[in-house]
Amino acid sequence: MPSERVHVLSPKTWGEFGNFLAATSFSRALRGALDVQVTLLEAETFLPWLGDIGAQIRTISLESPDAATRTERYLALMSRLQQRFPRGFETDPGPEHASALTGLVKHLRETEPDLVVGTKGFVARLCVAASRLAGVRTAVAHHLTNPGLLDLPLHRSPHPDLTLVGFPWAKDRLVAEEGADPGRIRTVGPLVAQHDLSDFMTDGSGPRASEPWGERTGGETRPKVIVFCNRGGETYLRVLEHIAHRHPATDLVFVGYDDPGLARRAAAAASGAPRGDWRFHSRLTQAEYFDYISQASKSPHGLLISKAGPNTTLEAAYFGIPVLMLESGLPMESWVPGLIRDHGLGAACASPGELLSAVDDWLGHPATIERHQRAALSFADTVLDQEAVVRRIGAAVRTVLDAR
Repeated sequence: MPSERVHVLSPKTWGEFGNFLAATSFSRALRGALDVQVTLLEAETFLPWLGDIGAQIRTISLESPDAATRTERYLALMSRLQQRFPRGFETDPGPEHASALTGLVKHLRETEPDLVVGTKGFVARLCVAASRLAGVRTAVAHHLTNPGLLDLPLHRSPHPDLTLVGFPWAKDRLVAEEGADPGRIRTVGPLVAQHDLSDFMTDGSGPRASEPWGERTGGETRPKVIVFCNRGGETYLRVLEHIAHRHPATDLVFVGYDDPGLARRAAAAASGAPRGDWRFHSRLTQAEYFDYISQASKSPHGLLISKAGPNTTLEAAYFGIPVLMLESGLPMESWVPGLIRDHGLGAACASPGELLSAVDDWLGHPATIERHQRAALSFADTVLDQEAVVRRIGAAVRTVLDAR
């Protein structure tokens, strides 16, 4: 067994589908790049109050009536946290911070890993403070899964021993705004949560994670549409009803993530319209989700409709799937529409009405989908080379481990 130990710490309640999935992918990548023992841990295990914050984030996401209100409420919550954990607290944590970090300090003292990696900037800051309080030699790294988080002071810090970023501009911001040592920041490229297609087998010999979707005989093909909803359910029900009545000749998967009621309502809303192969889910495993993405990628007119989250967008681009995205109103995702526009990955819409118009345009003019598909494949080839990203992650982490 490898002697060097790395603990990856990620909050499971901050965000929906993508956050812990990104930490899972990072852990897998690190195991593949280095001969080290990697353990993925839920941050709430040691810091249960993070779960309370996660619950508040979920309420803000689901119950805000519009994007502007969602932004206002989210920024207010982050501001309150920033007041509690101000800039630089991690280098000199006070008694109130020590009390909040008791569980993490205890964990570090008992296990003393060689490296602990926080997949949120705030978690990395907590790890820096906890390692000092614990009096251990554990190094701290921050894997920046979403560079939009740098808009929030809560997630910025120059103090981790290593920060891994996906894009050069993220490194430039940390250096310019936080005075971070550029030697402690490595640009490794975006790490995309994705499975090798062989992993879609349930036991190495059984069926795929999902049954073949929308397969036709006699050369007939239909657009394959995935509607992925992890917040803002009413909007995506409108999208579903719109497609059912205006574009029924499609094969469609609707995912009301972690919301069985929404999935049932979606199925009921579409029940009266003739259509192709339509499926409804409230929970998918990682393998099942990427199986659907993979099947859509084999269609000349496959597309994904969702909120404009960075992980979802990059995952789709990796497989060559164009995206129709609705801006979420969350400040850390405000950079994603620019990414989509700049690289031709699809369209980012500011309102539900704009999204419905784009659905009509794309499904009514399949050449639009084909054009964005070509752009997504080109972006994947030039930016999302995952073998190169994993090598860079391994090299950067090895440097920190050797420095101990």
